[in-house]
Amino acid sequence: MKKILIVILGFVLLSSCARTNVATSGSPEQPTKEAYHGEVYKIGVILPLTGKFAIYGATTLQGIECAVGIFSPCDKAVNAELIIKDDAGRPELAAQAVEDLVQNEHVSIIIGPMASSSIEAAAQKAQSLGVPLISLSQREGITSTGENVFSVALNSASQANAIAKWAIETKKAKNFAIAYPMTPYGEDFKKLFTSAITALRGKIVQSSGYGETTLDFAGMFKKDGVKFDAIFIPDSYRAIGYVTSALLTEGIEGVQLLGINRWNNPALVEIGGESLQGAVFVDGFFDDSSSPNVQKFVSSFEQIYGIKPTILEAQSYDAARLGAKALQLTGGAHPLEVRNSLANVQEVEGSTGLIGFDSNREIIRKMFLLTVKNDKIAELDSSSLPSAPKKDKYGAPAIKIPAFSPTQKY
Repeated sequence: MKKILIVILGFVLLSSCARTNVATSGSPEQPTKEAYHGEVYKIGVILPLTGKFAIYGATTLQGIECAVGIFSPCDKAVNAELIIKDDAGRPELAAQAVEDLVQNEHVSIIIGPMASSSIEAAAQKAQSLGVPLISLSQREGITSTGENVFSVALNSASQANAIAKWAIETKKAKNFAIAYPMTPYGEDFKKLFTSAITALRGKIVQSSGYGETTLDFAGMFKKDGVKFDAIFIPDSYRAIGYVTSALLTEGIEGVQLLGINRWNNPALVEIGGESLQGAVFVDGFFDDSSSPNVQKFVSSFEQIYGIKPTILEAQSYDAARLGAKALQLTGGAHPLEVRNSLANVQEVEGSTGLIGFDSNREIIRKMFLLTVKNDKIAELDSSSLPSAPKKDKYGAPAIKIPAFSPTQKY
């Protein structure tokens, strides 16, 4: 990266001064150049543009660029100036970036950071300075830092709740087993899934942990004749083959396999083989979804950057869309007003459909139920999963951003 501080002028008042070059790896060499006119809102962005997370920071920035229409054919949400800081994934730099954005750049909203190593420091600084910050990090519970901290990241609780709801209400399963890695991540998922199943009046009849380097799962499931309808495995796609092999070895068949977003990799089918057919897992984004919202987002993004977006770009896109609407509704002059608008605004068109925030300032978005069918990952009907609320509690009726086309939804 050539700059630590990158200022991207996506919209300026004079078309002859339109900024067309962005200092991010992977940006298009010859994007469609278009100047936008009108009031300019500053949006602070903090991402790791150098260091070991740089590749993720660069792609995440592309989602924000698309959300505010830096390049066509992405529609503009508002006339925006992105003030971008590089935190290199370091907490001290993230905290300093927040302070600089607020005190020197006078932004009323910040998007980022995304690194778990830096989000806590940034969130604490934003809370103390009274500016709303939309976290891109998967760090659980980050919104508990204070009322100024929001999150658009896919979290473990939303996944556990979604897959549990499908298993009990659609699959009609009653008894469940859990096979989980004995890591903080695995332990958290075990607790969350257990809580979700219990709340839905299901029963956990077996829970077995295994080490991160375990390759032999023999004898894990045949315990005192316990039988179960479904088994939840909160691990990456690489581990699933070992677990399913153990099930087959022990003669356990006809059990519904349940998983998380880490299963969403084409290699899952090769690793799991025939035993993975019919397995169901959840994710926050699926680029092959038949949803018009998703396909519009994917099409626009791919035309600009030459690749399909992942959940990283989808989440940062959603963060910028939500932030843009809060700025537009309030005028963006006062962080407190922007914060209150952000907490209540709903029916914003995001990458997967309507989005908003719940009472804990965690994003509400469509979740995708995915399955393995005919040796491919495919989408199940996810109409029973939670969707964004239908009312805008800030002001009166829901207000659509004028730039949105009524016939083209994101």
